[in-house]
Amino acid sequence: MIMHYNEHTDLSIYHLTHFPESYNPTEKRVHYPTIFALHGHGSNERDLIGLSESLQENLLWVSGRGPVEFASDAYDWYPVNQFGKPDPVLLNQALERIDNFITELLITYPIDPQKFFLLGFSQGSMISMTYLLTHPWRLAGVVAQSGYIPRENNLLVDEEKVKGKPVIMTHGFEDSRMPLEWSLQTRDLLLKFGVDLEYHNFHMDHAISAESLGVVRSWLNKRI
Repeated sequence: MIMHYNEHTDLSIYHLTHFPESYNPTEKRVHYPTIFALHGHGSNERDLIGLSESLQENLLWVSGRGPVEFASDAYDWYPVNQFGKPDPVLLNQALERIDNFITELLITYPIDPQKFFLLGFSQGSMISMTYLLTHPWRLAGVVAQSGYIPRENNLLVDEEKVKGKPVIMTHGFEDSRMPLEWSLQTRDLLLKFGVDLEYHNFHMDHAISAESLGVVRSWLNKRI
């Protein structure tokens, strides 16, 4: 099946969308569960939108392009000055930019705000999880693939509202980019905050595999 994606330049973040087959633009009362996908370091909006072919079919997908140009056709969500240690000021600016964009999305598209998920890979996974800790009331949950939460982050965590929020993490035993130790530390941090966490490791590198995608699909199907 050929998937069709629409390009959008009219909001604060350039993005692609993919609507469910059942989408009818004349039906204003129908709102859809939605995934906002955030790519990894040095990638772009096309990297994760293809996952819409493999996951729950009734989802509206938004796949954003990081605003910081790293190289030709390669972007980041914030400037990377030191790998694994994002500048707290730059990270918070990125979170504010994401928050503003989510407000725009909810105004622009037929999104069910009670079923609005972030899905991230690598740097996008880190942004997704840190956003959950600071803005938990805006999300139904997070899919975090091959990512981590930096230990030194100066985040203002909403500890009360983050309790019970659903998160699924997947990480490769052989990840050569993001050490497994970082993922395990993030797992423990999320559990400390009372997040409803499902955690999986797979024999893979810094990647998304058919097996890891399978557990994500099952996790989403329970919540859509």
